[in-house]
Amino acid sequence: MYRLVLSSILAVFVAFGVSGCKDDKKLVVATAAEFPPFEFKEGLEYKGVDMEISREIAKRLGKELEIKDMEFDAVMSAVSSGNADFAASGLTINETRLKVADFTKPYYNANQVVIVKSENVALKAVGNDAEALAMAISQKDGIKIGVQAGTTGAFFAKGDEEWGFAGFPKAEVKSFVNGSLAVSALVNGQVDIVILDEAPARLISKGNAGTEVLEAALTQEEYGIAVKKGNKELLDSINSVLDAMREDGTFDKIMQNYF
Repeated sequence: MYRLVLSSILAVFVAFGVSGCKDDKKLVVATAAEFPPFEFKEGLEYKGVDMEISREIAKRLGKELEIKDMEFDAVMSAVSSGNADFAASGLTINETRLKVADFTKPYYNANQVVIVKSENVALKAVGNDAEALAMAISQKDGIKIGVQAGTTGAFFAKGDEEWGFAGFPKAEVKSFVNGSLAVSALVNGQVDIVILDEAPARLISKGNAGTEVLEAALTQEEYGIAVKKGNKELLDSINSVLDAMREDGTFDKIMQNYF
């Protein structure tokens, strides 16, 4: 029995090409578990879309998953330095990140949205016109924008040449450890708006009375899972698992659980 089980596990490793991992018994994922519904904690348990996908990846590769929770700014460096095998943390695929890591096929389409107080009639009047919304924000002197540090929303608000974002030069951008704190700052009057990924933005806004998400989306993005640059074996393995999850309906079930 032992030999049969061992042979089966080795067959899985060979099929998915994970011989390059440092520990043949586990996979380490880096995440910032303060980004619901993609990653968050309930008590001591890690939950969310990315965590369910990560567990499924480890399971199908015959490995044990180890979750390393850290601040979002540290997630990419954990992968590039080899302190984690892969990163699943609502990561937008872009040229800047592709310089330090390789990404899987996209698994989720995302965009940046604006959260405002319900009393903010001026910005609510813009409707679903993204260009008009960006113009309205940029023309307001001294507007205070709350963002989660290290996210696309932060780069969009501050401006970044490599990302192709002009930013809002007249704005004061305030960074927070997570989106929930940014929205709390909005409620408390410390910032005027919050720019955040749509899925967590809607979830967080729903839990904060007197706030709402504007219709217009400022960006269109795709999330991917990051691995260390050049680790083609693991990248191909994870892509194979993602393909299989889509084909057998597992991916859709995970999404339905959180959306």
